[in-house]
Amino acid sequence: MSLEIAYAAMGGDLETVRGRLLTDERIEKFAKIFLQDTSMQTLESALEAGDFAEAYRGAHTLKGVSRDLGFTPLFNAAAELSTALKLDDAGVPADLARVPELMPAVRDAYTLVVDSVAII
Repeated sequence: MSLEIAYAAMGGDLETVRGRLLTDERIEKFAKIFLQDTSMQTLESALEAGDFAEAYRGAHTLKGVSRDLGFTPLFNAAAELSTALKLDDAGVPADLARVPELMPAVRDAYTLVVDSVAII
């Protein structure tokens, strides 16, 4: 499958990534490396354990990686979750009550990206 088809399937921003990474080979390489990234697993297990600092780290990492690779839907969902999980000086997430409503969008976008990248 071509990068164009994969990025279209996930609603990604291939042109911006091309401007940043310059070659399709490099984009493909880093997109496939994303499949080995453990940020989503970190996020899920940290939330389950109530470790909000680690959950924030997982969400924030997903946000950054997905921004850099042009995975737009995942970036948007992870950015919103990251904002909700950002800890104040007392270590309390900014909007913990929203996390359960935000996680399905993150999971769906993550699955879409993984499925799209897996068939490049």
